[in-house]
Amino acid sequence: MRDIKDQVVGLDPNFRYRGLSQTRIETFSDAVFAVAFTLVVLSSTVPDTFAELRASIQDILPSFICIVLIVVIWYQHYIFFLRYGLQNTKTVTVNTLLLFLVLIYIYPLKFLARFLVELYSGLIFGREDNFMDSFGGEMNGDNMTLLMTAYGAGATFIFLAMTWLYRHAYKKREQLDLNEYEVFATKVSLWQNLLMSSIPFLSTVIAALHPFGYGALNFGIAGFIYMLYPPVMMTFGYRVKKKSKELFG
Repeated sequence: MRDIKDQVVGLDPNFRYRGLSQTRIETFSDAVFAVAFTLVVLSSTVPDTFAELRASIQDILPSFICIVLIVVIWYQHYIFFLRYGLQNTKTVTVNTLLLFLVLIYIYPLKFLARFLVELYSGLIFGREDNFMDSFGGEMNGDNMTLLMTAYGAGATFIFLAMTWLYRHAYKKREQLDLNEYEVFATKVSLWQNLLMSSIPFLSTVIAALHPFGYGALNFGIAGFIYMLYPPVMMTFGYRVKKKSKELFG
């Protein structure tokens, strides 16, 4: 019976996968992602009191949000190495940078997730007291600027690192013997990650430069920018599908 990974079940059947044999780069990377998961889940100590237990239960949803976002990054990373199997110095260097960014991205990501869950649960369920107990007095203009720029910059550089990896694969297309479809798919992934980086970059610029004033309106717009992801990525997907049909039927 063939290994499930060798069959690449559920993946693009038109792409010839060159990284079916796992390398030490992937093994090391998976270990780093596992550390990132651990930092998300075990960011708080084991509860000793019922109040601490309640606080840890309230932490479940922010942790889940963080895990989902990390899995998105991990899956992009997995597909890249499955497609190309690159192991040269530049790949190792950019991959190391990517893993470093993932690890330092955990803390602003987890804090922002907790902040948003507490904020919206307070607004929806009338739990403003819980929100004030957790964040009251801390979230002034300077701290909000730091939080939004740290989160946005982390997301920007992570997806730029993935863009860099795909650009490197594209430049190696002759050595990798990529056919016309595989070159097209590589360019699509390159532009997809570049688009993924552009939205947090725009949010970071707004949060850091305060074009809408130094107050709640500016930070609200900086956060709302992330709502551009669905329409932007859906439009991009539609155009890619249309172009793919034109080129390959």
